[in-house]
Amino acid sequence: MEFPKSFIRASEAYNTFEHHVPAPYLRRAFQIDHEAKANVIITALGFYELYLNGERITKGRLAPYISNPDDLVYYDTYEVTLRAGENVLGVWLGNGFTNNPGGHIWDFGTAAFRAAPQMALCLTYTDKSGEAHCIESDETWRTESSPLLFDDYRFGEIYDGRVEIPGWNTIGFDDSAWEFAERAPQPRGEKRLCTAEPIDIVNELRPISVTKTEKGYLYDFGVNPAGVCRLCVRGELDQRIELRHGEHLKDGLPDVENIWFKREHWARDLEYVHKDVYTCRGDGEEVYTPAFTYHGFRYVLVSGITEAQATEDLLTALEMHSLLEERGGFSCSDETANKLQQMTRQSDVTNFYYFPTDCPQREKNGWTADAALAIDLALLNYDGILFYEKWFDDVADNIREDGRIAGIIPTSSWGYDDWIGPVWDASILIIPNAIYNYYGDKRTIEKIYPTVEKYLTYLKT
Repeated sequence: MEFPKSFIRASEAYNTFEHHVPAPYLRRAFQIDHEAKANVIITALGFYELYLNGERITKGRLAPYISNPDDLVYYDTYEVTLRAGENVLGVWLGNGFTNNPGGHIWDFGTAAFRAAPQMALCLTYTDKSGEAHCIESDETWRTESSPLLFDDYRFGEIYDGRVEIPGWNTIGFDDSAWEFAERAPQPRGEKRLCTAEPIDIVNELRPISVTKTEKGYLYDFGVNPAGVCRLCVRGELDQRIELRHGEHLKDGLPDVENIWFKREHWARDLEYVHKDVYTCRGDGEEVYTPAFTYHGFRYVLVSGITEAQATEDLLTALEMHSLLEERGGFSCSDETANKLQQMTRQSDVTNFYYFPTDCPQREKNGWTADAALAIDLALLNYDGILFYEKWFDDVADNIREDGRIAGIIPTSSWGYDDWIGPVWDASILIIPNAIYNYYGDKRTIEKIYPTVEKYLTYLKT
C-alpha cells in the first residue's frame, strides 16, 4: 500500500481558548460493483476516529500514535470488507498533539506545527476485472462541524448533544449541504507505520460512593486510574452537565491546585482543566464518552444534575492505557507489601500512553528521567519492548543539529536548554541497556548509538 498523496482538513481555523472551533466530521461515499476486501492507510495530525458504513473500526482510543509531526508522522493500517453498492468512509478529527493549547506551559500552544487537525487516507481494493482502485483523501470529501465544540488533549472536552448529526457516517445520508474539504500542507515529518500497542479501555469502574456537596455530587471510584467517564443520563433540553476530575480532595472537593499550575493564566485554565462538559438534547437516554482527551482521577465532581439523576449508574469510569501484556508480578505473606505492589503497578499503567508519561493528571509529558527511573518497574511487570522501542524512534529524532536533546520527548521546542543534564540524558543509555538486559535485544542500542555519539560530542562544548 502506498501512503496517501494528500492531507485534507475542514479549514485552516484551529481551536483556541478564545475561539472554539468544533472538531470536524469528514465523509466520502463511493460505489463498487461487488463485495471486496480492502486495505486502508490512515493518519492524522491530531487524533482520528475511523468509521466504515457507520461502524467504528478505529484501533483503540486516541489514534494515531502521538508524535511531533515535524519529526515523525505515524500511520495505521486496516483490513476491511466493502459491500456491493454504496459504501461510506467517515472520519472524525480531534486536535490531539497538533493543536494543544492546554500544553502552553511547555510551549505547545506556540508550536511551529500548531494547526487545524488534518488527515490523510487511502483505501485500495480490486474490482472484478482485477483493476486496482484507490479512494483517497482529496477535495471530493465533504465536511461539517461536529457536536464536539472544544477538545484539548490535556484539558478536556465540550460536547453539545443538541447539535448531533444522526447517521452522518452511514449509507444514504444526505451530505449535499456539507462543505467540501480542502487540501492541507504536507507535514514535514517522516511517515512511519506504528507497530506499538494501541491505547484502549481495559476496565470499567463503578463509583464506591456518591456524595452531595455544595458544588454538586462527588463520585469516588476508589482507585486512581487514567481514562475518561461515560455519562449516561436522561436529561432535560439545554441541561448543562460538568464533570471535573481530580485525584485529591481539599475541603471535600477535588483540589484543582493539586493537578494544575497556579500561574499567570490560572483563571482561564481553571475554566477548562480536567473538565468535560455535556449539554443535553432532552429526548430520552443520552450517552456521552469523551473521544479525544483523558484524565488522571479518583474523584469526579458532577455539577448541573438533579438529586434524582445523581445515581451510581450516571457515571462509569473507563480505565485506559496502552495494551501491554503482563509478564511478571509479586506477592507475599505481607499485605502491606502486596498493597504497595498493587499501587505501584496502578501508577505505572496510568502512564502507559504510547510513551512513558510522568503523570496522567497534570503534565502528560514524556519526561526522560522519570522513564529511566521506572524502567525496571515497567519491564519486571509488563512486556514493554514495543512500547519503549517505538518511543526511542522519537528519542532518536529529537536530537538537534548541535547535539542537544530535550528533557521531554516528544516536544515542540521546550526542554532543550533548561532541563538538559545527567538526570535526564541518562535515559538514552539506561533504557536501551535495560531492554538488552531483559530481552537480549540490541536493536534499541543500535538505533540510539548515533544519537549518543552526537550528544557526547555536544557535551565537550
